[in-house]
Amino acid sequence: MHPNPKRIIPALLIAAGLIVGVYFYLRVSANAGEVTYSGTIEATEVRVAAMQGGRVVKVHAREGERVLARDLLVEIQPGASGPAAYGKEMLHAPIEGVVLYRSIEPGEIAAPGAPLLTIGDTEALRLTVYVPEDRYGQIFLGETYPVTVDSFPGEVFQGTVSRIAGEAEFTPRNVQTADSRKTTVFAIRLDLAPSGGKLKPGMPADVHFAALR
Repeated sequence: MHPNPKRIIPALLIAAGLIVGVYFYLRVSANAGEVTYSGTIEATEVRVAAMQGGRVVKVHAREGERVLARDLLVEIQPGASGPAAYGKEMLHAPIEGVVLYRSIEPGEIAAPGAPLLTIGDTEALRLTVYVPEDRYGQIFLGETYPVTVDSFPGEVFQGTVSRIAGEAEFTPRNVQTADSRKTTVFAIRLDLAPSGGKLKPGMPADVHFAALR
């Protein structure tokens, strides 16, 4: 006796539906608990300024150029009278890093205390992301999480939580419902482990909080 095709086809469709349902259930379950937040990689910045000020004679560094600690950066001829007028003020790099900003040119006047160059410490990179209130209490100082960037697909870097904001960065005018409270976010800063020069300031990056529940 041959099976009835009218009964076989619906049975096959139900079986196929169950297989697809199980597949998506397992896929969602495997990713359950992992939450990804994005931010931009930043470098620790050090600003170089003149103590006395005066006319800039020469600038030895360009934006984007790497400098070593104690490299000569700027020569300034003080405009004051007295002992300061007899010698130039020499500004040296306080750390090794990359010149991120240069706001002075030869011939211009450097005001005392005004930043002339900004150097980024590329060995001390950090990433700040903003986490909603319902996730805020599940992140702790010292925990390490995986970080990824588009420039190196498939490669995972490490970021350690070094700061958790004590106050919300954004709060709606009327926080009355649970949905409204989710728009309240807190800044989480992670210090990035050395990457061999792969990670750079300005890169967008994702941090994966896989342990959140």
